[in-house]
Amino acid sequence: MQILHPTDKNYPQLLKEIHAPPQQLFYQGDLGILDRTCIAVVGTRRCTEYGKMMTEKIVEELSHYEVTIVSGLAKGIDTIAHKSAIKNNLKTVAVLPSGLVDVYPPENKNLAQEISEKGLLISEYEENSRPSKYTFPQRNRIISGLSIATLVVEAPEKSGALITARLALEQNRDIFVVPQDVDRFQGIGALRLLQKCGAYPVLSGQEIIEQLQLQPKLKLDIENSQAPQIPIAKPKIAYDISAEEKEILLCMQIKRETSLEKIKDKSKLETQKILTILSLLEIKNFVINNAGKYIRKC
Repeated sequence: MQILHPTDKNYPQLLKEIHAPPQQLFYQGDLGILDRTCIAVVGTRRCTEYGKMMTEKIVEELSHYEVTIVSGLAKGIDTIAHKSAIKNNLKTVAVLPSGLVDVYPPENKNLAQEISEKGLLISEYEENSRPSKYTFPQRNRIISGLSIATLVVEAPEKSGALITARLALEQNRDIFVVPQDVDRFQGIGALRLLQKCGAYPVLSGQEIIEQLQLQPKLKLDIENSQAPQIPIAKPKIAYDISAEEKEILLCMQIKRETSLEKIKDKSKLETQKILTILSLLEIKNFVINNAGKYIRKC
């Protein structure tokens, strides 16, 4: 564990620009990854399967570029963002609301260890400090402060992810939002960002990069690189499935939860028949059963 102060030459410049920058930063790992373009990825702890899939998709697309993913090691979207970054050989930074020894949440202790070896762990708190209701919003100002932009994947109206987004606004950083269904409580806060805060709706990592390149003040490491353009994959239904299986898939929206009742209304098939077909589609990895609601993957 090492310590960093604002007077040190390798103290992050972006962090110096925020209101009340931390006067000390304890860290483990590679401080050099903060020299890359840092993008924060945040969201609710109670994420949906849609939120998980979109986080994994966008982080994978960002892995084509020399960027660093910053998040808070919380359950849900934060954890998915860190794990997706590691999976795609992308650097990641976890900013903790606790000390670096007494990691919070405790179930992410192994993930924190992996991040310290492959990326960077940061905290402004002494090594054995416990988190409190005050340390979470304080932590969030560092997440947004290290990053030129913040992506909100899913966020209820009252959530830490919204606090991070509002702090990013105060810090004059860009905010990106993954669009949500209007009746999905996990996404209401994100929709409010679109309505009231001038956030950019995005569907891919490529769109984030393209939008940032329009901002002269945000000098991306990839500005002159030959990073490949990421094609938008068009969903297809495999031809080796039965007509009834295809009919059920066409009753469902891609990457959206659909209830059994809605499928029954659209297909006009009997409930038991539908359940049998859905089970087959799960086995073939076309459908996910998410607590009784079904999500079409492709």
